[in-house]
Amino acid sequence: MLSADRMATVTRSTLIVYGDFNCPYSCLASFRVDVLLAKGLVEVEWRAVDHDPSIPPPSRPVEGPLEEMLRREVDEVRSLTRSYEGVPINVPPIQPNTALAVAAFAAVSDDRRHAVRRRLFETLWFDGRDIGDSGVIREIVDDDPAAGAALAESWRSAWSELDRHLVPMLVLPDGTVSRGLGSLKRLAILAAGT
Repeated sequence: MLSADRMATVTRSTLIVYGDFNCPYSCLASFRVDVLLAKGLVEVEWRAVDHDPSIPPPSRPVEGPLEEMLRREVDEVRSLTRSYEGVPINVPPIQPNTALAVAAFAAVSDDRRHAVRRRLFETLWFDGRDIGDSGVIREIVDDDPAAGAALAESWRSAWSELDRHLVPMLVLPDGTVSRGLGSLKRLAILAAGT
């Protein structure tokens, strides 16, 4: 649990969250970030990264062992979801390569970035649509993804320099890093204000 002094320091600063749109744990992190933002508790810089570039573009079908793995992960995310979060996450029919989605997200202006983040997660995890497909991305983001390539690469580079780079990852203002389930727990604690 964060002390009152530590909580005050966190709430006056910006958190950095690294996440990938094809990661169900990052989807839950996105929801928790929205709670923090709605309460005005902190500023959050979401840095999207393509954590598995080996996925063939635009996507691969979710079947066999991949489907079993994603089903386990989605079930775990559902078990971690708190009653007020209402995250209607489902296993999508495809697993997208997110390089295009990450670049498109990086191309939008800062004032639109949280809305676009939310929409990308919803499109994949709630609607089951392929965010690796350029047509789907154009429905969400009208900016040229190429314009975000340099920023997306800088996010990936910074994420790669962190020890044991996973998604989601949370970097507190003092440099403390939480990874995976630890980052989800810390975001829930921050959202609860304790």
